[in-house]
Amino acid sequence: MNKHVEAMLNSNQSKHKVTNESSSKIVPMPGKTADVVSNAPKAAKNALRLTFRKPKLLFRKMVLASFLLLVLLPGALGSIYFLMIASDRYVSSAGFSVRTLEGGAISTDFLGALTGASTSGSTTTDSYIIMRYLESRELLEKLINEADFLNAYSADHADFFYRLDPEDPIEDILEYWEWMIEPSYDNTSGLIEFQVEAFTREDALKVANLVVKYSQELVNELSDQARRDAVAFSKEEVAKAELRLKFIRNKLREFRSETKAVDPESSAGAQVSLTTELEQQLISLNARLTAARNGQLDEDSPTVRELKRQIKALEEQLVLKKAEIESSGSGASLSEILSDFERLQVDLEFAQQAYTAAMSSLERSRIDADRQQRFLAVYQKPSLAQDAIYPTRILNSILVFVICLMLWSIGLLLVNSVRDHIR
Repeated sequence: MNKHVEAMLNSNQSKHKVTNESSSKIVPMPGKTADVVSNAPKAAKNALRLTFRKPKLLFRKMVLASFLLLVLLPGALGSIYFLMIASDRYVSSAGFSVRTLEGGAISTDFLGALTGASTSGSTTTDSYIIMRYLESRELLEKLINEADFLNAYSADHADFFYRLDPEDPIEDILEYWEWMIEPSYDNTSGLIEFQVEAFTREDALKVANLVVKYSQELVNELSDQARRDAVAFSKEEVAKAELRLKFIRNKLREFRSETKAVDPESSAGAQVSLTTELEQQLISLNARLTAARNGQLDEDSPTVRELKRQIKALEEQLVLKKAEIESSGSGASLSEILSDFERLQVDLEFAQQAYTAAMSSLERSRIDADRQQRFLAVYQKPSLAQDAIYPTRILNSILVFVICLMLWSIGLLLVNSVRDHIR
């Protein structure tokens, strides 16, 4: 009986082996072929779906986490800062224009006045000088020394983001000042405006008034400099003309000392007139002597002897006068003396005319410079602010959220495009 049982067990095990081998080879059986064939692809599809579903879920979780970290969190922090922490900033503004004493906008710029090449109708250079000065280190240093600038902008009631550190270098403080002032210029009207921010309305008004004051001082200084430069050339020409005139006068004085003649031209005329008169007298005496001889007078007669004596005396005087004309005390002839004197006279007249013209030019330059003198016409004085304009709390909070959302959206689009490209 035991052998019979063991035989049955062995037969069952052999059947199971055949069944397993046949199932592993997927041998179709009658009535069950369609079910086996149809179930195999479904299992593969389910396996693939499970394989791809896990990365998608992970990516969605990462997108949500990035949205929370990069959009909601910065937006919340920005809203908390602007709505609860940011300090009020008060604004004081002013407006002015650079004008001349003629009553109109400036017609020549300072640069043109300095270089001597003024151009009419140019106002941009002068106004931009003021514009650059409003954000300059020179103005900032004046504010630090006179307006207690560092304490005003580093007060404890100022928020941490806008508070100034007094220990910062001057370059960083200058950048901070450029945040606090906003100048603008209108090319059409030539008007300059600026706004100054501060943490108290009193500090804003004080700083704005000082900025206007310093701008007026700059315009006055530039105007004085332009006026000095405008007449400097004329003064130089006057000095040159005066020096030349003195030089010519000194030469004329030395010439008179050498020739011992105050007026050589008049002296020469007198000498020539006297010589002519002596010659006429000599001719008259020679005519009388000839007439006496024709009248049968003896050579030893008193009349003839007297005429001869007079003729001899006149001839000696005439020789002396001609010698004086031919040679002066300096050894030069009278013609040379007259030539040198006339040349000096011409030089003297030219120097006097040049000096007179230079003086007239200097006077005209002074008049023009006075007429073109600049001044700062303030049409809007700084006023005490009633309410804080900055920060715009709600708008800034919305802007922080919108900017973060835009940046996050752009990053998400880039990531999705990279994932699509990899697939």
